[in-house]
Amino acid sequence: MSDDPHEDEGPEGPRKRIRGAARRLLEDPPTLDEAKELLGTVLDGSDRARSELVRMVGREVRTYLEGLGLEDGLKHVAENYSVEVNASLRLKPIAEQTEPDE
Repeated sequence: MSDDPHEDEGPEGPRKRIRGAARRLLEDPPTLDEAKELLGTVLDGSDRARSELVRMVGREVRTYLEGLGLEDGLKHVAENYSVEVNASLRLKPIAEQTEPDE
C-alpha cells in the first residue's frame, strides 16, 4: 500500500475511504490516529464537494448570462446612445431639537 492518501481517488475514492474508516470504527474502538484520519477524510471530501459545487454554479450562471445576450445589448447601447446625468444636491439644516421639560 502506498503512502499517498489520494491513491484510491476516482469517482468512488473518498467514499471508499470513508466507508473503510467507518467500518474500522464500528469493529474496534477508534484510536486517536484513526479518528484523525476519518476527520481528515471527511473534511477533505467536503472541501472538494464545495469546490465542485461552486464550479458547477459558476458554469450554470455563465451559461445563463450568455444566453440572455446582455453583451450585444450593452454594446448596442454604448455605440448608439450617450449618457446624460442631471443631479442636484441640497443641504438643509437639521431643525433644532428642544429638550423635553422635566
